[in-house]
Amino acid sequence: MKTPLPLRNYNIFALQGDTQTDDMDVVETLGLEPSVAYTPNINDAAIQKQYNENVDSYIANGMDPVKAADLAKVHADAARASVRAAMDKQQKDFQV
Repeated sequence: MKTPLPLRNYNIFALQGDTQTDDMDVVETLGLEPSVAYTPNINDAAIQKQYNENVDSYIANGMDPVKAADLAKVHADAARASVRAAMDKQQKDFQV
């Protein structure tokens, strides 16, 4: 019987070197679907959740809905760029 390999964490914290934050921690903290844990999709789900919360918060604080969506998109795009950079670095670190 083969021993299963440990699950790989893809959350942005793990990609940046945090060995303590497990994907399931992120799923539980943000209320994400458990199926995104241990897949690269975890960051997309987290970014989308934060985008939605940002839009709602900006609107609740009086911002025009279109401006709220635009500002939330700026933050989401920055988060996506951070994830891409971390993923690229991981790939380079493991190249032989």
